[in-house]
Amino acid sequence: VAAFLLQKEGYAVEGVFIDFIGGEKSRQDFQKAQTVAKKLKIPIYKFDAQKEFKEKIIDKFVADYARGVTPNPCVICNSEMKFRILIEEADRRGIEKVATGHYSRVRELKIKNEKLKIREKTLKNKNTNYQLITARDLDKDQSYFLYRLNQEQLERIIFPLGEYLKSEVREIAQVNNFELRDEKESQDICFIANNDFKNFIGKKIKDKSGEIVSIEGKKLGEHNGLHFYTIGQRKGINLGGDGPYYVIKKDGIKNQLVVSNNPEDLNCPDNYFEIGAVNWIFSDLAFPREAKVRVRYHSSEEYAIITEGKTGFYKVQLGKNQKAVTSGQSAVFYGDAGEVLGGGIII
Repeated sequence: VAAFLLQKEGYAVEGVFIDFIGGEKSRQDFQKAQTVAKKLKIPIYKFDAQKEFKEKIIDKFVADYARGVTPNPCVICNSEMKFRILIEEADRRGIEKVATGHYSRVRELKIKNEKLKIREKTLKNKNTNYQLITARDLDKDQSYFLYRLNQEQLERIIFPLGEYLKSEVREIAQVNNFELRDEKESQDICFIANNDFKNFIGKKIKDKSGEIVSIEGKKLGEHNGLHFYTIGQRKGINLGGDGPYYVIKKDGIKNQLVVSNNPEDLNCPDNYFEIGAVNWIFSDLAFPREAKVRVRYHSSEEYAIITEGKTGFYKVQLGKNQKAVTSGQSAVFYGDAGEVLGGGIII
């Protein structure tokens, strides 16, 4: 649908299929892409990125779980793999813009005041800044996964679906017989077959059994490895009695899984956390700064105060408590108009 909408706007479109995982599923996905490309009468090229994807995304994902944090691989993949590869391929072919089917939008801002200019020097249009903003369809908005994009990337990107509701996109696909309307939406991690996380991670990390304890330290049971759990998890703890129980903490030093049957214990201590590995879409943001924050995809936005910490780190004071603030996940910050300010990895 994204390619179809671009054609309607007069763009000359070429397709690129990036093969991240190989195997039968990837082969079938490429066949579907070829079918659509043939219908639209556009060329489509296949780019093999399996080796780099394994090294940068899959191996890092496993290493993060092994050290006790819960990563979000899609966030890193978008900036360091997907859009980088698309832009490099576009440059090689002499193509100006790249587009994907993400639900988000890019807005151009003309610079009127020299003090507002960002420090990036490689933009083709030096009198314009680029904002990443939420999609029209807030239920499908994917800006959370795109906050690590930079100005040079945003200058080159078009999100054709950003102005459409998901229902409208499905209708366009149906009217034009793209044969995708019955496709199930996926929230899965693309490299985990059948969304079977336990089977995947169990093959990558050696089991190390330990105690399951209450927040008071009372032993309640045993676990097979902390890597099987994430903060806030309820299913799969396998404790009877007065449950359900929630994962509150993973204590790597003691190899203990701390749980509670009181969901209020999931509240972020002191409404405070820190982030590192930050990316600000505008590099001259001033701090302290008030912004809205999401600590998970589709979590509610809550106001917070962001202050600078030690070099490369920032402190976040929540105005209202958030549950299950999880190390390794991303905290993404928004302005009042839906613009993405940036974000970082929760420590």
